[in-house]
Amino acid sequence: MTLERFLDGAVLGMLMASVFITISMISLFLVLKNRREQMMPIMEKYPPMTLAMGIVALSYPTWAVIGGTLALLYRVSLEQTPGSGIGSPNLAYTLAISGMAILLAAPFAILFRRLLIGVLVITFTFIAIFGWFLPYFAV
Repeated sequence: MTLERFLDGAVLGMLMASVFITISMISLFLVLKNRREQMMPIMEKYPPMTLAMGIVALSYPTWAVIGGTLALLYRVSLEQTPGSGIGSPNLAYTLAISGMAILLAAPFAILFRRLLIGVLVITFTFIAIFGWFLPYFAV
């Protein structure tokens, strides 16, 4: 039963990885298109192809593990704090995921102001997939 729940979350993690890779590649393209002198040493050290392949190679396993872990945390939250709300079967879990996503995204939104839309899309997708869809998917 635990393995099934982990796999449920891993599948949603793969979905999140696809969104993350898409937004990351668009952001990488925008950064390369508008090169600045301060970015040149980084671009010489890490060519764009290496960055793109690294993002793709690391995203799928990382997001799968994150998704599986969050699915297991959801199962624990069902036992510890039952109660629905905000369109989710477990209000505490959804609020925790939303709060965590906003806190983790805030530094990136400040650091990458030019790519704010990408950061927001990834953040809201994370909240939608793991905060609302996971509770219905991993029942």
